[in-house]
Amino acid sequence: MPNPGSVSSPDDITVWYIRHGENRANQTGELSCRTVDYPLTDLGVTQATELADQLAEQAAPAAIYSSPLRRATQTAGIIAGRLGLPVVTLEDLRELDVGELEGRSDADAWTTYLEVAYAWLAGDHDRRYPGGEDFHRVTARVTRAFARAAGHPPGSRVLMVAHDGLIRVALSALCPGTEPPSTGLPKCGIAKLAVSPASTGATATLLAWPST
Repeated sequence: MPNPGSVSSPDDITVWYIRHGENRANQTGELSCRTVDYPLTDLGVTQATELADQLAEQAAPAAIYSSPLRRATQTAGIIAGRLGLPVVTLEDLRELDVGELEGRSDADAWTTYLEVAYAWLAGDHDRRYPGGEDFHRVTARVTRAFARAAGHPPGSRVLMVAHDGLIRVALSALCPGTEPPSTGLPKCGIAKLAVSPASTGATATLLAWPST
């Protein structure tokens, strides 16, 4: 488990953004955001349980927020059960809406998925997944979720359980000037961000991203 990161200011909120544990779509390669909604595999339950035990060694967070998708709510529930806290589900933390690509695992679908993601990174923010979201919609809802975290008292730590794709594409909006990570967020891995209120709702500084 990563060591606790330090915030850039005592008034900042620290968000520990946690990717969910393994689910079947990680094995099949299915793109899953809405109709495809698998629970954790046995390995995913183990990953979440081990993380929960590690988090129990830290001071209790101010809140636990979760994506509404089952792989995230189940991960968050395991953590929350160990910490004795409730889970607040936020629709804004749902994985990228890939529209017509939902449920597909073929090479053409993944090519389209990556083309849109790379277009966003290159600044083409109007590019949209067919029948799904564009960059503006994704970053608006992620910013709302982080603004919710920024509403906690100064110095608080908040857990968010959600998705790798979501945070990787939203980082450039949340953390202006930050280069996107070269590796994905591992299952039950933690990205740490310092968050503060802003005119846009919230702004953040990336403190730590797991290397594996």
